[in-house]
Amino acid sequence: MSSIAISWTEIKHYVESTGPGLGQPPRPDVCARCKHNRIWYDGWRLVFCVILAEGKPYRFDDGLWLQRVVCSLCRFSWTCRPNFLYPHRLFQPDIIESAALAYLQNPAGTYARISKQYGCSLTMLWGWIGWLSQLAEPAAIIAEAVRVDPSLPMAELIPHSVPQDHVKGRSPERQNVLLRALQFLVANVALARTQTVPPSDPSPLRWFLVGQFLLFRRKAFVSRPGLSPTIEVVQRGPTGIKPGA
Repeated sequence: MSSIAISWTEIKHYVESTGPGLGQPPRPDVCARCKHNRIWYDGWRLVFCVILAEGKPYRFDDGLWLQRVVCSLCRFSWTCRPNFLYPHRLFQPDIIESAALAYLQNPAGTYARISKQYGCSLTMLWGWIGWLSQLAEPAAIIAEAVRVDPSLPMAELIPHSVPQDHVKGRSPERQNVLLRALQFLVANVALARTQTVPPSDPSPLRWFLVGQFLLFRRKAFVSRPGLSPTIEVVQRGPTGIKPGA
């Protein structure tokens, strides 16, 4: 199991049609915070990231322009990102997913070989696998997948060991990290494929991360293991102050 690289045609169209002097994406319909329906453009943001394009890593060496917008009522501002980008990461989730699966599923996979293939460092790949092992409980994802599709043969799909023709983990603790990361990735791919309406995102990992943010406001930061805690939103009632007071 693995992710499918997003269409290069879609990425190329965005690059050629979006940016200063080129064009702007459609304004969001409502504010992400207060749901007001009048949104203004608010300048541009230039980011440098690496994505999976046609199965290979592609780096935006000249940067990628992202439109900023702001709510005309509450002044909350945010960045409009194309669907192939996830915030807070230089290497996008589809790269992380593919690199981790290439290392974990291939018995002969090594950090040196896989990191060279995906254009990252050995330590980055090592860290990604540790981060993936803490994202979610594989058993919980399996249970959800079976709930959606009771006929799914999860016992046959979920690995019970990491294929290796050499020692991939120097300690029992690291071996457990590798196995948990592999089980999470495989279970997440299975969950994505059980959906009644297939996800539009070709990367199950990115689909999972975006879903966690939209449903629970959990973010996946670069330097923090797993997902951030749920953000508590306190709803406040009327203050009793009259307009213009």
